[in-house]
Amino acid sequence: MHKINVFLKITLIAFLTIFDSIKVLLTLKRKGEKYFHISAKKWANSILKIASIKVIVEGENLIDKNKSYIFAANHSSLLDIPALQSALPVDFRIIYKKELEKIPIFGYGLKQSPYISVQREDPRNAMNSIDNAVQTIKNGASVTIFPEGTRSKDGVMGDFKRGAFLLASRSEKEIVPVSIVGSNALLPSGKFDLRSGTIRVVLSAPISYTINSRADEKALMEQVRNEIAKNL
Repeated sequence: MHKINVFLKITLIAFLTIFDSIKVLLTLKRKGEKYFHISAKKWANSILKIASIKVIVEGENLIDKNKSYIFAANHSSLLDIPALQSALPVDFRIIYKKELEKIPIFGYGLKQSPYISVQREDPRNAMNSIDNAVQTIKNGASVTIFPEGTRSKDGVMGDFKRGAFLLASRSEKEIVPVSIVGSNALLPSGKFDLRSGTIRVVLSAPISYTINSRADEKALMEQVRNEIAKNL
């Protein structure tokens, strides 16, 4: 019975995602980037409702909704993105792997969106993505990054990559460590098993910093990672 419920929920989520992708594609140019953020939040809340997943947000009072930030989060499940869409109180862009654009309909919608793609195997493309993200932040939107670079397969947070903190040093924006707790238990990476339950999204206080050397950058990486780990 559980497998049947999982199949039905995932099928419904897939149809909803395709429908919303088409709807956004038809109206994005006319209504603008703000509309995309609103639509993405509605999509996320609908998916979470279908899956019977509740998102609890902690630390929202630490965020100034009139400022832009770099949100740095751990990543262990496909549920992390809808959880963040539901939880974060500001407009933000996600940096995503360019391979996702190969997914039919959804991938094309992602390509047309204000989100920022990165081709990690191409250093020049990766640097262009960072430049685009810096410009996005300067234009007033926040950016969400997953410093691990990919999903953890066992829920244990992996090592951080440098790119996220290169973005921080160039944008000079505060970093908000974000701990996503419980998503891997509800939809583990690489498994066809969706369960109902609760995801906690814990926002830590924004971190200010000065980077004058690689040692400063490494210290910032460690500080952000420790803050995320503390709440997991």
